[in-house]
Amino acid sequence: MELHVETLIKMDGFSIIDADLSGDEVIVLVNQDGPVVNWNERTLRLPFHLSSPFIRLLDSEMFLVVDVTLEETPVNTWVIDERGKVLHSFHAGNAIGAVSVNDTGIWIGYADEGVFGEGISTEALVCFSHTGNMLHCYQSDLIRPPTIVDCELLQANQTGVWLCPSIWYDLIHVDSTGRLNKYKTPKLLHDSSALTVRGQVGYFVKDGLLYRWPFGKRERPHIVTKVSGNARGLAEGERFHFIQIGDYEVNGVQLVDE
Repeated sequence: MELHVETLIKMDGFSIIDADLSGDEVIVLVNQDGPVVNWNERTLRLPFHLSSPFIRLLDSEMFLVVDVTLEETPVNTWVIDERGKVLHSFHAGNAIGAVSVNDTGIWIGYADEGVFGEGISTEALVCFSHTGNMLHCYQSDLIRPPTIVDCELLQANQTGVWLCPSIWYDLIHVDSTGRLNKYKTPKLLHDSSALTVRGQVGYFVKDGLLYRWPFGKRERPHIVTKVSGNARGLAEGERFHFIQIGDYEVNGVQLVDE
C-alpha cells in the first residue's frame, strides 16, 4: 500500500484550530481575532468564546461546534446552520476528549478528568441528539461494559462507534442498538494517536508510523508506511482514511493499494 496525501485547503495568515471533512466538503475553524468558520464559500464569525473546540460536519446544511470546558458552563455545544444561525445549544459534559458524528447522533468521548469527575462525563461515552437529548450512555446502558479510563480515540461508523481507550487498550465497537464487541489490541499499538477502521481492519498512527491491523482475521499488525503531522481517523465510506490538520493547511490522507 502507498500513502496519498492531498492538500484540501490552505489558510493565509490565520491559524487553524480544527477542521472536518465529509465527502468533498471541508469545514475549517480558524482563529481570526476570535473563532471564524470557513465553509461552503462562507465566512461565519461565531458569537461566543471558545477555549479548545472541535468542529464537525453534521450534513450539507449544518455543522457542530463543541468546546472542551474543564469547568461547568451552561452551554458548550452548538448546532449551527450554513448561515451561522444557532439551531440548538446544550451542555455536553466536561473534559471532552473526542467528538464523532453519524446518523445516530453526536458521539462524545471524555478524557480522564471527566470520567473521574462529576455529571454526564462519568459515562465515559455518550451519544446525543442534535437537540441535546441523551440517546446512549456507555456506563448506564450497557451491562458490565469494559472499563474506560478515557475515550479520546473515537470514530463513528454507520452502525455505531469505534473506540480504543487507554490502560487496557481494547478496540471496542458499540452498536447503536447497544451491542458491544471488543478485540484485544496488540501492545505494539498501545498509545496510538489516531485510529480509523475499515471493515475488519484497523489503521493506527503511532510515533510517526502507520500500522495496519486485520483484527477480524486475528493477524498481527504491520507497518504500512511513515506518516507525519497530526491525524484523525475518518468514517468508513470516506475517500480519505485520515484528516491531517496543520497550523495553516488541511490534508486528506488516503491509503491506496499498489
